[in-house]
Amino acid sequence: MFLDIDGNKVFALSFGNAQRTILAHSGWVGNFEDWIATLAPLSKTWRTAIYDHRGTGETQVPVGKISHEALIDDVFRVMDALHIDRCVLGGFSRGTITVLRAVLRHPERFDGLMLMNGYGDVQLPDKPTAPRPAPSQWPGETFRDHLEWFADQIVPEPDSDHIKRWAVNILSRSSPEVAERLHTMKPEDPIDWAKRLPELRMPTLLVHGEKDPFYRLELMQYVDSLLPDSKLVVMEGSGHVPMMARPLDVAKVIDDFFSPRIH
Repeated sequence: MFLDIDGNKVFALSFGNAQRTILAHSGWVGNFEDWIATLAPLSKTWRTAIYDHRGTGETQVPVGKISHEALIDDVFRVMDALHIDRCVLGGFSRGTITVLRAVLRHPERFDGLMLMNGYGDVQLPDKPTAPRPAPSQWPGETFRDHLEWFADQIVPEPDSDHIKRWAVNILSRSSPEVAERLHTMKPEDPIDWAKRLPELRMPTLLVHGEKDPFYRLELMQYVDSLLPDSKLVVMEGSGHVPMMARPLDVAKVIDDFFSPRIH
């Protein structure tokens, strides 16, 4: 379905009719397909929802309308449009920047938080993460070349050419300009995460692919250490997209963690 949000047509999907809900936010220029293979089995016992954020998939917007604040605002606009009062909010990769700030803004709207292969813009004390090259600087001549190189990096699982092809097809539905914007823009308001993360009393699940070449395990461990009710699950042998390469395993991890806490 398409939702009318802030003058944009936002593509969203919702499955299942259980009392508990998980709303997922994709990464970089990924769309609903980032999560759909994991959300499908969960929809048997959860209400699951996903949407294409600005500039991705079927939610096409001008580059000038993409900002951190707009992405955060859209989380609540989508929740309201889908009549979701409270939910577990999941974020993947670059999308963890959005979901972390969303739960800080209105923690009363969330039963739980999930961060997968991403830690927002949290930095280790006195050890800042060096910025990664923009997509336009990746190997290859064309946008498609850049995406194929990226897919090769993020999917190290054996016998996974079909996952790499799927990833490229998902990402290529955006534009080079949107890809550059979403990859390079930085939040303007710094947050003292060492102070703010301990304020998040909600159950939080952290999932990290052991072989992720871009997101460091030590930062996921640092985030885990600051949260009062969290669990870090490292997916051995997985790369950056375990929810695509190992969806049934990720769905089980989610259900096992949240089911005793959220009914």
